Amino acid sequence: MATQARSPIRRISLLFVLMAAVPGVALAQADPLRARLPAAVTVKQGMLNVPALSPLWLLPEYAAKYNIQIETVMFQRFADARTALASGDIQLTAFGPQDISLALGQGAKSLVGIAGVGSGNDCLIVRKGEDMKDWKSLADKKIGVGAGSISWLKFAASVQENGLEYNKLKIVNIVGGGGNYLKALQGKEIDMAAVWHPFCAQAIVDGYGAYPTIDHNKSKTVGGLISVLAVNRGFMEKNRDAVQRLVVAYVDVLETARKDPKRWAGIYAEKAGLPENVAAESIRTTQLDATLPLESIKRISKFLSDNGVITRDVSGEVAQSYNYEFLSKATGKTPAQLGLNQ
Repeated sequence: MATQARSPIRRISLLFVLMAAVPGVALAQADPLRARLPAAVTVKQGMLNVPALSPLWLLPEYAAKYNIQIETVMFQRFADARTALASGDIQLTAFGPQDISLALGQGAKSLVGIAGVGSGNDCLIVRKGEDMKDWKSLADKKIGVGAGSISWLKFAASVQENGLEYNKLKIVNIVGGGGNYLKALQGKEIDMAAVWHPFCAQAIVDGYGAYPTIDHNKSKTVGGLISVLAVNRGFMEKNRDAVQRLVVAYVDVLETARKDPKRWAGIYAEKAGLPENVAAESIRTTQLDATLPLESIKRISKFLSDNGVITRDVSGEVAQSYNYEFLSKATGKTPAQLGLNQ
């Protein structure tokens, strides 16, 4: 009887030994979404040196586990990455939550949003020792903006929601990179800049900037949305298994960065060529989250058309340019839990 009782146990033990010897097979059986693709897939990923997007530098390493080879293509502006994705010159990128709406307004339907990035990153900055305690205090101040940027969108929406008329404010359009906002602030050409990190962080660390009391990341129209991860539609339709694994890898990348902000800051500091204290300040208020709030994106689309940024309202059709299938499978959450109705 003792021999018969031990036999099943021995068989079970042998099974565990065999599974341990072939972990790749065991993992694939346990989670087919993480199975290595039988044939290699090459992807061109658009990349920008933005603090909130710097975890994406890890994506090539994570995607390689699934037989996906990623080539990074650098861009200076979201608009350029959007154009490249629309044309199929790249297959994957992250850009502003307004970019798919802007593309639709121009007739381009080849971009598909598949995941969110998080909230924060954009910031308001004033000179040290000064403050904007409420939105009414902006009435006689000069504000530097970059029309069309996500930081501008957050600012303009916040202004309207707080009872001010944007066209009556003393708006100074800043052309070029974020460094020009800081020069204008230091030169007292403007009193506040609606900009983004790392430029606010640079002003803080260098000792001449301060965050005002008001925060443009809290509007009902936009909220704190930073970015959207998107793929080229043609690539997605032909390579659904690869896109699924890209999203699985992407969710893992965000989790790695969330758990280890020091590593996240270190990656950004290295890639952007910035001191680590500036990089750390740049990511301090950013919350990484793959949730994709579609209702917020619809409100953004309506705001863009109402304010003449795009010539027609695409809020009724923008949902066709977002896909929750891959993110839902990667996270085990429903589209509703991932922002479909938010």
